[in-house]
Amino acid sequence: MAGTVMDVYRMIDEFAPFERAEEWDNVGILAGSADAKVEAILCALELNPMVIEEAKRLGANLIVTHHPILFHGRKDLREDDPEGRMLCELVRDGIALIAAHTNFDAARPGVNDALAARLGLRNVEALDCGMRVGAPVERALGAFCEMAAWALGGPVRCYGKPEREIRRVAVLGGAGGNYAPIARAAGADVFLTGEISHHRAWDAWLSGMCALEAGHAATELPAVELLAEGLQKAADGVQWKVRVYVSAVELFR
Repeated sequence: MAGTVMDVYRMIDEFAPFERAEEWDNVGILAGSADAKVEAILCALELNPMVIEEAKRLGANLIVTHHPILFHGRKDLREDDPEGRMLCELVRDGIALIAAHTNFDAARPGVNDALAARLGLRNVEALDCGMRVGAPVERALGAFCEMAAWALGGPVRCYGKPEREIRRVAVLGGAGGNYAPIARAAGADVFLTGEISHHRAWDAWLSGMCALEAGHAATELPAVELLAEGLQKAADGVQWKVRVYVSAVELFR
């Protein structure tokens, strides 16, 4: 059995409904033909020239990313700007593009479930905003921070005293700094996110909650594996012999 780009769109829609994306977001099929037969799929955090080259090497004619492109209206399609150049290359090489962004943030399991699992949180609760709150294995803030840096593969900026005992950790991948008050209201001792401003982190600390800034990409990369697993499971379920790859390209953590 051979599936199409639209079939993959529908598979994603089953576990991360596109209608749940934020109004400002740009999700769905962003390039290519919905009727094109899919030979292999490459899942990546975002589109860049290295990911396109990777797709070619793997024989993948569909790329599924978390971060979208085409956020702003284009009045031309030229190759002397980065986005235009990538779009032209996709079209020339017959590679389609689907983005699952805030709809995947809101999914269960979704971006923050993958992050919570990577950090070893237990008894995880889901909040409406997509945040996850759970109990950490490490009970000292300093030890938890070191573990998070190892688990996510990059530096973690800590706002709080290392010896502070922690019992509840809230996580929100990406640029989640403005959600710190929600984490505090949920009873979190620690709020870990990808990006948080100095002043928002300072406010969190003054309110009695520690904050950890772990990097936008680093907090969302675990979700790429979850996305690939979801697609592979859906394809296998309908006996569609297609290979779903996870991108090895990591530009920023």
